[in-house]
Amino acid sequence: MEHFRITYKIFDNLVTMGLFKRKKESSENETKCSECGTDLHDAERLKRHMKKAHGNVPAKKFDPSSGDGGTW
Repeated sequence: MEHFRITYKIFDNLVTMGLFKRKKESSENETKCSECGTDLHDAERLKRHMKKAHGNVPAKKFDPSSGDGGTW
């Protein structure tokens, strides 16, 4: 019985630390954007939305030769 208590305490600590998490249901997040929260009607539409709205965002580059100290 003591072995069971020790095992349970270890498992409880691992759960508390977040090592065992429940996976989200795929049907729930299949059409909802994880970036902006937009709910779309189709999984294929979500893929296109992610690519267009959240993919390939160019990084701003500092241009030291510009006179006003702005970017680009």
